[in-house]
Amino acid sequence: MPNFKLTEIKSLGEFLNLRHIRLEREQRRFSRNLIITFLQTRHPAVTSYRIDADGEAIGYVMLIHAENPTQWIIERLTIDRDQQRKGYGYAIVDHLIDMVHDFENSEMVIARYEPDNEPARRLFERLNFEQQEKMFRGRHIAILEFEFEEVEDDPDTDEDEDEDLQPEEPEEPKDDKDDEDDEPVSS
Repeated sequence: MPNFKLTEIKSLGEFLNLRHIRLEREQRRFSRNLIITFLQTRHPAVTSYRIDADGEAIGYVMLIHAENPTQWIIERLTIDRDQQRKGYGYAIVDHLIDMVHDFENSEMVIARYEPDNEPARRLFERLNFEQQEKMFRGRHIAILEFEFEEVEDDPDTDEDEDEDLQPEEPEEPKDDKDDEDDEPVSS
């Protein structure tokens, strides 16, 4: 998995420093002007993060605490075109899911993106989000939902026990495609 760092963006200047992030031509219609995005992040429920790799800003993402206090929304995942297809999108969303899972009373992560943004849909589906079609503020959007499974801790079970033991319920198969198959993503 690629190394990256998320740093909270707190000022307009920090946001404007991301103007060097470039997208593929077909992705530009899915992105928003940085100033508009920054103004939307001023809402107390929104946290924006700069994505750094090798000491360089390569993108940004928004994490929104939804009106339902148990839900979180991932939105505007944007990765520079030169850094796409390297596994960053997958790694970042996976990290955000883990981060939200550690928040108290968190039950669901929602990935919100434009319905015709096929690369974003494929990325989120690889992470086991489920497709939902909904309206948001008068426009169609695609929403993928990821609900945390309830895990019961069994103190009598040791992770190092016999590997031949089968789990009670079969696990869903994971899509183990190489990160090189990642499509350009901007949500």
